Amino acid sequence: MAIEWPKHEAAMTLTHNEHKSYYSTVAEEIAGGHPAYQDWVSPEQRQKAIDTNECWHILWYPDTPVGSYSISAADLDVLLEAVKGIS
Repeated sequence: MAIEWPKHEAAMTLTHNEHKSYYSTVAEEIAGGHPAYQDWVSPEQRQKAIDTNECWHILWYPDTPVGSYSISAADLDVLLEAVKGIS
């Protein structure tokens, strides 16, 4: 399967379950205001992430190191599909 990454002239990062590196949960990171846990593909994906404690997050800079997009989802395929509509 070929992955269509968003256009990025500067950096792009994809993370999975960053919260587990801090011995934390998705719900705790949302409540704590962690930037990677604030913007979701949909309310359903946010709730699924809380329920399953799974979070995929992508951050990219489409043109320059100033100005970025950041979005999260519980499912990688859903996240990548949403990115297509943004980039």
